[in-house]
Amino acid sequence: MIKKLVVAGIFLTLINSTEASAENSNFEDPKQALLTIEAPWVVKTDKTERPSVGSSEATFLEAGNTLQFQGELAAISGNEGLVGFAFIETPVFLDLTRYKYIEFYAKSQDPKVVYTLKIKDDQEEQSTGILTFEQEFVVGTEWTRVKLPVSHFQPKIRGKLANTFELHLSQVRSLSFQINRSNQEVGSPIPLEFALDISSKVYLTNQD
Repeated sequence: MIKKLVVAGIFLTLINSTEASAENSNFEDPKQALLTIEAPWVVKTDKTERPSVGSSEATFLEAGNTLQFQGELAAISGNEGLVGFAFIETPVFLDLTRYKYIEFYAKSQDPKVVYTLKIKDDQEEQSTGILTFEQEFVVGTEWTRVKLPVSHFQPKIRGKLANTFELHLSQVRSLSFQINRSNQEVGSPIPLEFALDISSKVYLTNQD
C-alpha cells in the first residue's frame, strides 16, 4: 500500500506552447500548455480529509515527462452507497474564455477505471460545501488523447449537481485529477488499485 503523501508549495506555470505555434502556423488557435511535471500538486484522500472513517491512499510521482497518480481507493459506506476518493490538486490562475477544450494524453493501469478532471473558480466557498466543476473520462492502457469541452463541466457540491451555478471562465483557481468510488463499476475491487499516467502538458485549445 502506498503511504507517502507529497505536498509542494509553488504555483502552476502557464506558458505558450512552442509546439502549438509550429503545428498551427496556419490555424488561429491561441493554444497554451500547463506543465504538469512542474506543478505543485497536493495529494488529498478520504483518509486525509476524514481520518476517522477514510482509508484511501494515494501519491504522485514525476517519472521523466510523465506525472503518475496512483494508490488504493477504499469503499466507505455512505448514505447513498459506497464512497471514497483520492485526488491530486494544484493551484492555477486561468482565463478559459478564449478556449473550447482542455486536452491532454493519459493512460490507465485499468481501462475500466473512471477518473474526473475537476476545476474550481472564485465561487468555491459555499454555505453547503465546496463548489467544483467536473467532467469524467476513461483512458486505455496505452497513451490516449483526452479532449474535454470547457462547456461540459458540471457544477457539483458534495458530489451532487448544483445547476444554479455557472463556471466563471475567467476566474479558474485550481485543477485536479480525481478518482471517486461512486463513479466505478458495481463490484469493483475493494480496495481498488489505480494508476493514472498523465502527459507532461495539459493544453488549452480551440482546435477540434
